Amino acid sequence: MEYQLYSDPTWGKRVKISDEHRLIARWFNDELYENNELIDAFFTALGRTTEQLVQGREMRLLLGDGEACFQSHGLFHDDEQTLALYSGDDLALDESELQAWCGIEDLRALASAWRHFR
Repeated sequence: MEYQLYSDPTWGKRVKISDEHRLIARWFNDELYENNELIDAFFTALGRTTEQLVQGREMRLLLGDGEACFQSHGLFHDDEQTLALYSGDDLALDESELQAWCGIEDLRALASAWRHFR
């Protein structure tokens, strides 16, 4: 997984990743950004070898079997009545905004670089 760490004059320290992994960038840029409690939970979970679940405000992270799965809470939206309101619209669901996978070793490398960069 290729990523870029950069400083934005407006938003501060940011992570940029390819489109198929953009949910992972959102995890670092939005969920972890200045949330020390979640940062601690994230790094604790990364250090464990058992299956872990880390809940953020808008997404969650599942760690297990050598893989990390980032899932938007929008994936679990099951209100059929609300979804039916939009059925006639020409809207498409972008899967890369709802779920992303990467290897735990790749995630550990990114997390370490991010921690030192911030």
